Amino acid sequence: MSQQQSASNLKAFIRTIYFLHYGIMLSLAVFSGYAIYSSRRLGSLSFTQQPMEFIIPLSLIGAIILGKFLTKLILNNNKKPKTLLQKLGLYQTTHLIRIATVEGVGLFAALTYLTTNNLFFLLIAGLAMILLIMMIPSKDKIERAITLTPEDEVHFRNPEKKFDS
Repeated sequence: MSQQQSASNLKAFIRTIYFLHYGIMLSLAVFSGYAIYSSRRLGSLSFTQQPMEFIIPLSLIGAIILGKFLTKLILNNNKKPKTLLQKLGLYQTTHLIRIATVEGVGLFAALTYLTTNNLFFLLIAGLAMILLIMMIPSKDKIERAITLTPEDEVHFRNPEKKFDS
């Protein structure tokens, strides 16, 4: 039996979720950079009405909508978590779902650029990166996303305070 190590205080939790978020952003940036580097020349921007030119932007819109829907569904579930640590765990799960769906579409767009050399797909990957930058978690965003009890608010005012077991 393995047990997952959890954050000891809010500051450690935020540091962990930053690390995960920036890791996902880095993977999209590195793969997009690889796609640009490996193409012999920078492609051209064209709209040829191929199916992928419709599917990928619609997928990005769908990923944003799906991410928001799942976040609200999971965080507003009837089985409300009791402790702040459980609430933060749910927030981390929903945040990873939101950014992973956007990252997946961005990676697919960069891969499509790699195969078609059409800058349109690289622009979609860039848009996915901008969306990921806008989704960077902060203490305020976390506080707005989860419902806090007066005991939970103590941790947000003092991020160094250890979580109760």
